[in-house]
Amino acid sequence: MPVQRMRMRPWLEEQINSGLIKGLVWINKDEKIFQIPWTHASSNEWDLDKDAPLFKNWAINTGKYHPGVDQPDPKTWKANFRCAMNSVPHIEEVKDKHMKKKSNAFRVYRFLVEPERPVKKGKEKKPKGSNELKKTRWSKRLIAQRP
Repeated sequence: MPVQRMRMRPWLEEQINSGLIKGLVWINKDEKIFQIPWTHASSNEWDLDKDAPLFKNWAINTGKYHPGVDQPDPKTWKANFRCAMNSVPHIEEVKDKHMKKKSNAFRVYRFLVEPERPVKKGKEKKPKGSNELKKTRWSKRLIAQRP
């Protein structure tokens, strides 16, 4: 049975707007700039419940983690979240705004204007003359091969 999940951008906007995850906030809502808490797991102050809820929620949303069934794996959750963020074309990392201090580390991102879905194009049609030329050559070969 396929997992029903939200796409990254609407899911992430919902998480930011909920205010339930400490440190996940809008820096400038009009410009769609936000920060994500990004504490390194090697920090002595690192805590699963305090520092990994966003990554855990994403793992639950994607069906990669089932609380009470699977063992918690925050390292994998964070890696999967980072890869998902990097693959979304309308989310951009603002690298010069990061803060890498151990307990208050965060990354800054910006939502870009979502591109409209491209219109599906059919097969490109070849110019009319090209097939006719092939038919003529093929016909001449057949005629030349006749006894």
